[in-house]
Amino acid sequence: MRVPSRAAAALVALWSVLYPAAGAAAELSSLQAVGRPRALAADYFGYNGANLLYRVDWTTPQFLQTLALLRPSTLRYPAGTEANYWDWRKGWFAAGADLPPSYRGIRPKVDTNRLEDIRPALKAAGAKPLFVVNMLTSTLEEQLAMLRRAEGLGMPVTHVELGNEYYIGQRDHKAAFPSARDYALEANRWSAAIHRAFPKAKVAAVGASVVPEQASDPRWTGWNRELLPRLRSADAVTIHHYYSSGIGDTQFKPSREALPVRYSPSEVAVVLGMPFLAWSKLQQNGLALVEPDREVWITEYNLFDQGQPLPGTWMHGLGLAAATLLFTEDPKITLIQCHALIGNALFASVFSSERGFRLAGFTSPTEAPATVPFALSASGRALQLVGDALRGMTDVQRWTAPGSPTLQGRGGFAYSAVAAWSFGDGPRREAVLLNLSAGAQPLALPAALANGRFEQLSGAPLTLVSDSASLNHNQGRFAGKLDLPPYSITRLSLP
Repeated sequence: MRVPSRAAAALVALWSVLYPAAGAAAELSSLQAVGRPRALAADYFGYNGANLLYRVDWTTPQFLQTLALLRPSTLRYPAGTEANYWDWRKGWFAAGADLPPSYRGIRPKVDTNRLEDIRPALKAAGAKPLFVVNMLTSTLEEQLAMLRRAEGLGMPVTHVELGNEYYIGQRDHKAAFPSARDYALEANRWSAAIHRAFPKAKVAAVGASVVPEQASDPRWTGWNRELLPRLRSADAVTIHHYYSSGIGDTQFKPSREALPVRYSPSEVAVVLGMPFLAWSKLQQNGLALVEPDREVWITEYNLFDQGQPLPGTWMHGLGLAAATLLFTEDPKITLIQCHALIGNALFASVFSSERGFRLAGFTSPTEAPATVPFALSASGRALQLVGDALRGMTDVQRWTAPGSPTLQGRGGFAYSAVAAWSFGDGPRREAVLLNLSAGAQPLALPAALANGRFEQLSGAPLTLVSDSASLNHNQGRFAGKLDLPPYSITRLSLP
């Protein structure tokens, strides 16, 4: 059954008129398995629960309803940078903390971000917490007290992260941990103590983001090589993975201007290719450094480009879905958490207000529509299908479509227009298929994926997704073959 959207259909029609290749017929391609299925953690996918800047109560009924749609298995609390200054007893920043500039002007809002306050969100999502402890402005004893209090409230203490982004060379990070060696010594002490108090918990130390374009500070670039050989008690390391648009040199150039969302098909291909290019670099320059028996947790990831008006477009959502699915290809990665859960189109999957396209410090799109509070953004729409497919699954299989077109990314990087992954848990199977090209892609499905139900989202890549009517939504049954619309994500549910 197709759920029509006049606005979405009009945008797709306009794109096809402007770029006629979008309507070109494609030959039938066959999906082929890549290697063998591998194990996948049943609680693999979740969200960074950053919520302070947008001041939405965790108990808001509309928020809880939307959160349940995303199907996260974990929620990160109290999130990233906030955790380094957090007083868990009052659910706000520690008194006298030297806060980063972006947090100094926030009016305190206590009694909405305490441990007790996040329980409804965990219950609504059926999720477990990942706790980020405060090693910067608190003590080991106080953070153990937080974990004991959480356990007493019925929250399982299964995942603990030892702080956030200490590899960044800001003053208080350097004062507490002059080097990665100093951090490793403290991380060993804290992780050993946490393991004694909570034997079933896994503990992760802070690893550095490793994509070369993201750092020039020697503290940052040398962090992992100095840290990893010295870790003794940590089960895992965390990595934050942000990728650029690939267009120009704008990733770290703050902006207050607004620009129209105008990109050619070749530029769209560059943007959609960046998750694949960034993944290749992460594998080569980061994951290869981590010992085979140590887990990697990706506790933040998303598109990050301050100079392009891309956040909230449909190609942002499709690219983020691709980034999410690519992580499943490395067995070291056992947990991922998208940044962020709620806020504006910049990072969030759930809009917190009508002003979802007002992006402070980033280039906003001109003529942007108002957003619907608690509706899903472009990222949220795409990741809803991914979350449905991943939830509770214990194995993953990658598929390719050798007959599909090859697209050109940045610097001549080549990637396939069609990418697919299937997931299983005994007899239950799901799959997610992406078509990142401007043309429809008909697929012949293998026996393992031959029959079942499908759900598809598609739209013009430059669409600013503001509510549920922004995209084309199609669902029904399939047998043997299936057409993937241009710029689409498809979820298969198999009997």
